[in-house]
Amino acid sequence: MATDNTVEFLDLYNRLERLIRERYHLSRDGGAIAWLLNRDKAPRALRDELDYCREVRNFLQHNERIDGSYAVIPSDAMLDALRATLSRFEAMGSADDVCTRREQIRVAALDDAVRPVLRDMAKHGYAHVPVLEDGRVVGVLSEGTVLAYLVDDMTLEIPQNATLRDLEARLSLGAHEQGRFAFVARHEPADEVAELFQASLRQASRLAMVFVTEHGKPDERLLGIITAWDLAKFF
Repeated sequence: MATDNTVEFLDLYNRLERLIRERYHLSRDGGAIAWLLNRDKAPRALRDELDYCREVRNFLQHNERIDGSYAVIPSDAMLDALRATLSRFEAMGSADDVCTRREQIRVAALDDAVRPVLRDMAKHGYAHVPVLEDGRVVGVLSEGTVLAYLVDDMTLEIPQNATLRDLEARLSLGAHEQGRFAFVARHEPADEVAELFQASLRQASRLAMVFVTEHGKPDERLLGIITAWDLAKFF
């Protein structure tokens, strides 16, 4: 029984190492879990578990057996914890897995009338609406965009015939004072995207939305969006 626990623990640990190597495209040199922890890339929710498993595995790997038996035998609880960690890591997926697909989000075009888009934002509680041209993100409409337009033009309302093109200068991704945006590749690990949101909490400008494209480039067609709500399990 004790030997079975040790064998299963090492097997599970090796499976976790292989999964991390594949996800981050690592070579076989060095431990993948150690790499993850040393570079502060481990998901916060799993960091303690990963570190503990690494310490147990190192002890088993680098200490001689006593009379042919391992000096330390992982408990059933330890195996349960490692199984759970492996399962959670397998379930994390990529940006492509956690994003809201392009077909499911409200987007707009520069020639769209402003008022209908604003009505949809108010009705459905959208804070941001990506503005696309040929499928690429060219800007974002937000409440801040509208407020800036009203203040700069010293007007009390959006003209009936106004289109998003009239607000184009204020729609650009760098023009939003209340938030910023980022692009990631569709195969980016979801926990890496979560770290972008975590890091932004320590910055003056919060990350409002992440755009998913094929290779993470702004000139590629939008495949989906990610907000902090999509990544709640990582926080």
